[in-house]
Amino acid sequence: MNKNGPILIIEDDIDDRNFIQSAYNKLNYSNELVFLDDGEMAINYLIQMVKIPFLIISDLNIPRMNGRELRSRVHQNEVIRIKCVPYIIFSTTVSKTFIDDAYSMGIQGYFKKPANLTDLMDILKNIVDYWKISYAPGMYM
Repeated sequence: MNKNGPILIIEDDIDDRNFIQSAYNKLNYSNELVFLDDGEMAINYLIQMVKIPFLIISDLNIPRMNGRELRSRVHQNEVIRIKCVPYIIFSTTVSKTFIDDAYSMGIQGYFKKPANLTDLMDILKNIVDYWKISYAPGMYM
């Protein structure tokens, strides 16, 4: 896990992207945010991987390859999987079926998109802070 790497945000809705960017900017983290429009762009970015990302935060409802399909492709790709990049779902769609399905594919978190900036900042802060102090394979004392 590259704790200084970029955070990939896979989100096609421009309003949600701007909302996330605004909340993240107020938190003053140093990790760059990289926005990708769809699952195909994300998988291509991850295969080429110039910088190993710190986190992948993906909406479920994205074009060309939805968030579940993208997670499956990431998990099946040894080159990507070995980098131990946490994969988090961030969606307005919250149901037992989607949550169970996502966790069965090995995601590391499932969060509902909030409606206000303060709640979004709290969620992003909790996600980033948790993974900043977490250990992954290859990161030992």
